[in-house]
Amino acid sequence: MNNVLDVILTTEVIAGVLIAASLAMAVRSIPVFSRETAGIAPRLMKIEADLEKWRGGMAEKKKIVTDLTTVVDPLREREGRLRTYYDSLKNMEVDHEKNEAKMTEEQEQARKKRVQRKKMGFS
Repeated sequence: MNNVLDVILTTEVIAGVLIAASLAMAVRSIPVFSRETAGIAPRLMKIEADLEKWRGGMAEKKKIVTDLTTVVDPLREREGRLRTYYDSLKNMEVDHEKNEAKMTEEQEQARKKRVQRKKMGFS
């Protein structure tokens, strides 16, 4: 019995079993993949047709992009300057509103003081 296990567990026998299993798996996979290629081929042809259609219109679109880039670049610079100007105006407006609120509050406090003084008979 021990002698049989020694023969079965030799490197050559194990390698032979692995090779046979690999060949069996490869032979079994070929028909499976062959059946799938029948369904894949039409999809591949449609994808290639779509790709060619998109590539055909790409040259025209590249020219349009180049033309628009020459128009947009100067506008981008102006937009940056206008955005900076807008931000500074917005900051000035916020500062003005703060000052106005502060002055209104001070006027309200002064009015309350005058009313209180009148009530107390000082003025």
